[in-house]
Amino acid sequence: MPQREEIGRSEPRARIRAWVLGTAIALIALAVGSVFGDRGILNLVNKRRQVDALRAELEGLRAENARLTAEIASLRTSPRAIERLAREELGLARPDETVFLIREEDRAGRP
Repeated sequence: MPQREEIGRSEPRARIRAWVLGTAIALIALAVGSVFGDRGILNLVNKRRQVDALRAELEGLRAENARLTAEIASLRTSPRAIERLAREELGLARPDETVFLIREEDRAGRP
């Protein structure tokens, strides 16, 4: 009968060891998932960097939009703004003006 008592005693120990091992594996899996998973810390840090970059891009686009809105308003109301744009973008000149074109040489020395 001593063998039955030993078997009876080792069975609860085996259950406790199995429970502890299972719990440890589950905790390790949770820890790994919370760091490397789709909703983990590393992914969260990456998403925050993306949000910061998009916010900076948005601010740049808003500034450009404000500049363009001011330019549109200026072109609608100011003849000088229209003349400036015609001179700069279209290369136009008044009838009594002489236009000089200056060519810059490229690195190979060709015009």
